[in-house]
Amino acid sequence: MSAAAPARRVVVVGGGISGLAAAHRVTEIAKEKGLRLHVTVLEGAERLGGAIATHKRDGFLLEEGPDAILTEKPWAVDLSRRLGIERRIVGTIPDYRRSFVVRAGRLHATPEGFYLLAPSKFGPMVRTPIFSLLGKARMACDLFLPRRRKQTDESLAGFVRRRLGREALERMAQPMIAGIYGADPEKLSLLATFPRFHKLEAEHGSVIRGLLASARRQQRTAGGGETGASGPRYSLFVSFDGGLQVLIDALVASLPADTCRTGTEVDAIYPAVGGGWRLRSQGRDEQADAIILAVPTHRAAELIGPFDARLGKRVEEIRYGYAATVCLAYRAEQVEHAMDGAGFVLPAIEKFQVLGCTFGHRKFPGRVPAGHVMLRAFHGESARPMSDDDLAASTHRELDRLLTIRGAPLFSRIARWPHSMPHYEVGHLERVDAIWEALSAHRAIGLAGNGYRGIGIPDCVRSGEQAAEAVLARLGAA
Repeated sequence: MSAAAPARRVVVVGGGISGLAAAHRVTEIAKEKGLRLHVTVLEGAERLGGAIATHKRDGFLLEEGPDAILTEKPWAVDLSRRLGIERRIVGTIPDYRRSFVVRAGRLHATPEGFYLLAPSKFGPMVRTPIFSLLGKARMACDLFLPRRRKQTDESLAGFVRRRLGREALERMAQPMIAGIYGADPEKLSLLATFPRFHKLEAEHGSVIRGLLASARRQQRTAGGGETGASGPRYSLFVSFDGGLQVLIDALVASLPADTCRTGTEVDAIYPAVGGGWRLRSQGRDEQADAIILAVPTHRAAELIGPFDARLGKRVEEIRYGYAATVCLAYRAEQVEHAMDGAGFVLPAIEKFQVLGCTFGHRKFPGRVPAGHVMLRAFHGESARPMSDDDLAASTHRELDRLLTIRGAPLFSRIARWPHSMPHYEVGHLERVDAIWEALSAHRAIGLAGNGYRGIGIPDCVRSGEQAAEAVLARLGAA
């Protein structure tokens, strides 16, 4: 495309992290190649950022959605470097890089070397009170069980029960998985969520043997990882000095001033006569040469269905769960528990409504005023029918049972996310492959977001950037 050619217009539907990353990548490519490209972001809400929302109150910094970026996946940190905000990245507080699991109403430290679903050290596993003696013996059977012959997908729950036993699933895997995906491990796909464990079994015949071999490799490699990790590997998580909103604000500032339009719900898209696309929003039509749908799958399906019913149905099959966060602020002397870690998870068999809780004052520096604590609790579907007042009160009562809290919170803040946690059910990867194949039959249109190939912020950044590159390639502009 020559400099004299008319500018091509790319419209991104959705102004969350995926859509903003897509818009930023379009502008990057335009600058790199001297192309005449105009990008517009249409967001139905009144604010940009989607589930990333940082709120400040009375010296507290509250994350209402995700609160961290996993650096093991490089795409968000790479984007931060290109935006010039890398210097604002902060790591987790070293003294509190461990987590807890609740058993019989008490917090117990996750055994050192226990990586999400399975142990990589025998001593801590033997000593932990989280599992019974029989449960520990059953986990050790993983060393001797034959590997699965079939290489097809299976549920996470089925995999853990088969390799490590029922107790490992109920006491450790289920709460860890709920803390990450907010979903039932009986339905979640192993290959789409934790492919590493599938690979460990295939290559080593045992998950534990595979983790032991990985730990030995890390010890031989300088800077080779967090060999003493337990549960989440906290040294691999980062945020920004002003919270994750820093990333959103930097993305918006990097775009031309007229790029983003909030409060603009897209009602329909359809192929235009002669090429390109037509969009209808707020009663008016506008044209685009390419479209990127960076919205939850149910919205993408609504927009795709009228011109490709089969593709729309496939996209709609990827469903989301309900999530809510409850932030409670206290004075430090109100909470009796030492909270000498980053947080805890709650197995479903403990019969609490709270799924887990992070100690905001322990995870990242500069989150609370001196002498105060911040408890950030997570809820799933059970929070949906509750009023904000009831949810805050219920959360306080349950945390009091676990941490011993004197008096009421200084304040609470609740955020609800009806469509923020996609559930990657068994067969998810094949489903996504079929969606991408069907999508290729259409004009320059792309899909982005956490519903497809990863739920974290780095995955969303990569999703948006790949969608931008793909639609520009279809236009012959990349």
